[in-house]
Amino acid sequence: MKKIYCIFYCLCCLESKAQDGVYLNSQDFEKEQLIATNAIVFKERYSSVKVKNGTTKIYNFKNAFGYRKGEKDWRFVGNKSYEILSKKGIYVYRLDISNEMSNQLYYFSKEADGDLIPLSKRNLRKAYSDNQDFIELLNSINWQISLEEAIPPFNTLRIAELYNYTIAKK
Repeated sequence: MKKIYCIFYCLCCLESKAQDGVYLNSQDFEKEQLIATNAIVFKERYSSVKVKNGTTKIYNFKNAFGYRKGEKDWRFVGNKSYEILSKKGIYVYRLDISNEMSNQLYYFSKEADGDLIPLSKRNLRKAYSDNQDFIELLNSINWQISLEEAIPPFNTLRIAELYNYTIAKK
């Protein structure tokens, strides 16, 4: 049992050493290829990232797709950074509009570099009208249930689980 615990602990430590860096484009994001991973200073701002390693470079929506900081991925869209909550099957994003947990907006896109669409059943039905199984699952959900809620045991988002379930069925 001690060996299993030691292996688990080592894996957790290795995983927590994920590098911070910048994604130049959506293809880099999908391949998880970061640049500026050896920066001396990596400072995030509301709509940009400042990277200092000999020279200082500022990345934002004009010259980069997004960045990874503290094991979380972020995408630049306009003058804002959106946290990427799901990137498997359906891309789900969160925008914090204040420091309070209740002031968050959720969005989705069909592709990594697709337009951000407010997360709602109506918008999901429009975007995925070609996936009838997904539409039926959406229609069966009680309107009071939150689509962006994380469900145990793996804490994946409800909407991502539903979408991936319909894809796996095919």
